[in-house]
Order: sequence, then structure tokens, then C-alpha cells
Amino acid sequence: MHVDELRNWILSWFEVPQKVGGPAALVVPLLAFNRVPGTPILDGDVEVLVIENQGVWLWGRDQHGSYVERENKPAAVWRRTGEDEAEFWLHHAAFEAVWSMPARRSSQGASGSSLALILGGTAPLPVGEWAWPGDRQRIHVHGRSLVMVCGDGDGYWIVAAAPSEVDLEWLDALGLAWAETDTRNA
Repeated sequence: MHVDELRNWILSWFEVPQKVGGPAALVVPLLAFNRVPGTPILDGDVEVLVIENQGVWLWGRDQHGSYVERENKPAAVWRRTGEDEAEFWLHHAAFEAVWSMPARRSSQGASGSSLALILGGTAPLPVGEWAWPGDRQRIHVHGRSLVMVCGDGDGYWIVAAAPSEVDLEWLDALGLAWAETDTRNA
């Protein structure tokens, strides 16, 4: 993925200046839920690049240039995300957007049939699969809306978000129950 493609994705969810810079320069200013370390942190051969807001998860880059993640516990093993630099930062931008956009729906323990309906109306964002904040976390896109899907026991944790309620009308038309969050009812 090229930095211009990353910028175009980001502009779907955030108002950002059209400045020149690499992927990290575009995304780091958007981080509000997660954060970058205040001073450089090395964990063995991994440079820690992003810390989850409560410090429970870490993302970094190893000495070979691979992007990795792990739980923030002693002896936890780094796992490759399978992302290149632009995909890694796009994933962080999308994750931030899911938690910061004003229109949101979410449900824990959603069924496979609910998930199938949602996935039928979305495309996977061109990013890897993370192990946080839930098992097999993937982000999908429909227009300006994002849908984060994680394994959740026998079901799925689904969080959908968009810049406006209008951007989620496609999802509302599916008639699904949102047991956790529904900003239409706020």
C-alpha cells in the first residue's frame, strides 16, 4: 500500500491536513485511544511503536522490519501481524476511528448468522489480523463505516462505527440487535 492510499482511507474517517510524510506521521497524531511511547522503548530486538491505552497490549517492529504485537506481560511472545508499514498504520487509524466516530453499534456474543449478514455488505480493510482486543480481530469497511469483528467465545464481538448515523443506515437495514451499544438510542 502506498502512503497516498493510506491518506485516502484516513480522510474517510478523520479530517487531517494534506501534509507530506510517511505512514507514522499521518497516523500518530490521530491516536487518542492508544498511544506511542513518550520515549523509545526496546524489548529485545523489538522497537515498541504503540501501547494500548491501559498498557495491556503492545505493537512494534522487529529487527527484520516485521510488524509484531503481544500482550504486555513478561515472557509474552511477539507475533507477526503480517502487515507492511502502511497496513500497520492504517490498522491503527481504523481502530482509532472505530472508537472515536460518533455513530456506533456493538454487540458481544453475536451469532454467526449476524456476522454473515454484516460481512456480506462489507469488504475487508487491507490490513492484517490482530489478537487484540479480541481473538482474530479484523476490520471491514462499507463506504465510510468500519466494522471491527473479533472472536468472542462461541460468538463474535462486533463494533461498527461511522462519521454519521446516515453512514450506518446500510447496517441498520439488516435488522440486527445491538445488545451493547446503539447511538441511535443515546
